[in-house]
Amino acid sequence: MEHRGEKMWDIIKDAFGKYPSQVKVAKYLVNYGFSVKEKFDNEYGMFAGAVEVRPSSLAGAIGVDKRVVMQVMKKIIDDPKLFEFFSLLGPIADMSRASSKILDLGVVEITPEDASEPGIIASIINIISSNGIGIRQVIVKDPVICEDPKARVVTDRPIPPELFTEMKKVKGIRGITLL
Repeated sequence: MEHRGEKMWDIIKDAFGKYPSQVKVAKYLVNYGFSVKEKFDNEYGMFAGAVEVRPSSLAGAIGVDKRVVMQVMKKIIDDPKLFEFFSLLGPIADMSRASSKILDLGVVEITPEDASEPGIIASIINIISSNGIGIRQVIVKDPVICEDPKARVVTDRPIPPELFTEMKKVKGIRGITLL
């Protein structure tokens, strides 16, 4: 059964797949929620939220030539499906790294055996919430673009060790870490 997300990745692979550096740029845009939008009449830009990102800055961060970023933008702008997809992307703040140390929140990182297996995150969230702990954020890496996808669940307080033991028993989990 083909999912919509897989179909979109097929479109992205068709557009950029022949050029590894272009694939690298496209994945970066998706991973960080950078959009490509029209600023005004026929002038386009790349954005992190409302902040415009210069192609040279992005190229430097990724380690590709600025021209590669410009080629990716041009392909996105010229293809209606790519443009619709990339124009709707938006960044999301990942609180998981700072939250356990600075905000005294809980963070659990889940490494699945097979990220396409349904119910893993739901089982973890069920364990957490059934013990009266609130969920603040769930960040999941897309298994189509990430080689080692993981999920992080940020909770409103640190997770007690006994819940960690219970979470380890969830079917489909290869590893679980309290951060």
